Amino acid sequence: MTAPSLREAKAGVDVGSPRRVRRLTTAALTAFPMIVALQACHGCTTHSKPLADRPASSLPTGTSMPRFTVSNPGLVTTYEIGDFVSREVYTIDVVGPRRILQTTQFAERGPERDQLGAQPPVPWDVEVPDGAQLFGATSGISPGLAHQFWVGWLAGPRLHLQALMQKAPVDITVAADESLIFPPVMDRAGTACLYSWRPTGAGAATALWRHVVSGQLNTAAVATTEALSEIPSRPVVSVAAAIPGEPSQHAVLGWVEATPAGTVLGLAIVMPDRLRVFRSDPIADTVPFANQRLGVWAAAPASLQRVRLTAVVASKTAPAAYRVATFSVAPAPAGASLSLANTDLPAGQLHAAAIDYLKNHVDPAFQQTFLLGDGTLWTGKVPHAQRQGVVLNDPLAVATTMNAYWGVRSGNGPLTFEPL
Repeated sequence: MTAPSLREAKAGVDVGSPRRVRRLTTAALTAFPMIVALQACHGCTTHSKPLADRPASSLPTGTSMPRFTVSNPGLVTTYEIGDFVSREVYTIDVVGPRRILQTTQFAERGPERDQLGAQPPVPWDVEVPDGAQLFGATSGISPGLAHQFWVGWLAGPRLHLQALMQKAPVDITVAADESLIFPPVMDRAGTACLYSWRPTGAGAATALWRHVVSGQLNTAAVATTEALSEIPSRPVVSVAAAIPGEPSQHAVLGWVEATPAGTVLGLAIVMPDRLRVFRSDPIADTVPFANQRLGVWAAAPASLQRVRLTAVVASKTAPAAYRVATFSVAPAPAGASLSLANTDLPAGQLHAAAIDYLKNHVDPAFQQTFLLGDGTLWTGKVPHAQRQGVVLNDPLAVATTMNAYWGVRSGNGPLTFEPL
């Protein structure tokens, strides 16, 4: 059994101008729904080849916002389970002088299913403002089954969400003190939720908010904003993820806090009828490493209530030593637990880090990627230097299915992937 493509899902649906309808119903949309890239694997290299000659993924001179960041690297993976298992990787780009939004889907190929090859790109006929930060929505189901696909951008206080199957986009004004949590999470009904933090004004307490964007096919989408909960501290970095196979409105949120007693890891399980928040004991004499992408994992089905958060923490003493902390939550008798692992990275030299869980809803396993200040990339269960000459503003784009892939962006062009 295979999931229907968006082309099949939207047969007979008018989504705007004739040009847009024509493009959205081409073979490009047989790549179900979400992100885009490049045919085959152009520019793939061996693991030892330097990347120094590859330009950084940055905007033209004069812009103030990076298009891609470590916490939002310009790719999204969705993960469907049930009668079939579907792991879909998409990239988001802007192309040409008009800065047209474009998405590309990748699929695993090769005899060992260890290569990511691109489907034809899907242009959206939407112009993206210069300096905008792009993002897309992840989900625990195939976007093809949801008949929906959300992408968007952040430009100053303006949050723009563009839906494949809605008549008009949605614009939301982000509060000046609001910190968005990427990526948004979509459910099977096609509703997208983007979470954020806002200070409460009461000491260091922080409120969790949610922007909900929904709408029927070929109608104008509707956005609502609501407060959900509070925590007693302020997160330094956060991440959102979906529960594989969960069709209803849901999310798993992870974050790290800097408290006087040390680093605290937090998890929230958001379901339609409840929200549960968990915070670890402080990790003494440590602070959260700020320039990182957190790794979050959820077991399926959601009734198992097993989730994990993995983050990098640094010692308070200089030069800083780095450890990888994992906060696990499960029903009794297991409950919550915290574990620490040494990295053996050179002290005081870490520039950026990314933790990316593989798409396995039974056994949690993650890929860890560390970029040092000298441009050396360290990876592996026991981290070791694997590449040289990586530019320091590289967003560390790592795509995960049952394998992990390193994403390389040539200038401002689309990503290509090679196995890690």
